[in-house]
Amino acid sequence: MDNMKNNNSKILMATLAGIGAGVAAGILLAPKNGQGNREDLMRTLTKAGDDLNTTVKSWTDNLKNKMAKTNSPQDEQLVMYGSWEDIKRQLSQNYEELTEEDLHYSEGRENELLSRLQTRLNKTKDEVLRLLADFRS
Repeated sequence: MDNMKNNNSKILMATLAGIGAGVAAGILLAPKNGQGNREDLMRTLTKAGDDLNTTVKSWTDNLKNKMAKTNSPQDEQLVMYGSWEDIKRQLSQNYEELTEEDLHYSEGRENELLSRLQTRLNKTKDEVLRLLADFRS
């Protein structure tokens, strides 16, 4: 998470530096008079501010969505729907390395099942949850 914040900070600083360099070059190279330059500068800064606002809002929304997904109950526990026997049969057919013991499911012990599947399939928790969701649908 810190790495992503650091990358976002670098992108934001590079964007601001680029905007500043563009404004400075425009002022220095413009053949217009002072009034025209000030009007152009105001339009450019207003547009840059609007673009920056849009970018920051987009980053904020993405961060909120990621935080909501991270904190969602679905990510923290497995909720079983439908027939476990059907899902178990599909897992056995697709993953020969899974034993009957690996696929044992007891209500209230979903996290134990998840942990066994993660270990045996060498997948992350999210990958196992997605796999089970795919089998359910």
